[in-house]
Amino acid sequence: MKKTILNLGKCLSKAEQRTINGGGSCSGYNGPIIVTCAQYEELPPQYKGCVLVHSDCFPQ
Repeated sequence: MKKTILNLGKCLSKAEQRTINGGGSCSGYNGPIIVTCAQYEELPPQYKGCVLVHSDCFPQ
């Protein structure tokens, strides 16, 4: 059973490991985590995935 558990998943590349450990696109972002719709619209595209924003900011 131990061997089965140890073989789950896959080996990650160094780039994938960096992303998981905080070396991703959000590592340079130092603004607020929770933002308003207006603040979200002002963010550069690379940081829009780094914040929490209400779903009302995305009309359907």
